[in-house]
Amino acid sequence: MNIAIEQTEEYVNGQLRKKYGDAFISGKNVLYISTSKRILVDEA
Repeated sequence: MNIAIEQTEEYVNGQLRKKYGDAFISGKNVLYISTSKRILVDEA
């Protein structure tokens, strides 16, 4: 399976290392994928 993702970032030991933007990954090389939690703020 191949994966296309947007707004990708690399974290090492909890620290942002690099922002990649759009990324295309070959499924046979994927070890771990995580999503970030988004917080919606009501600006009323």
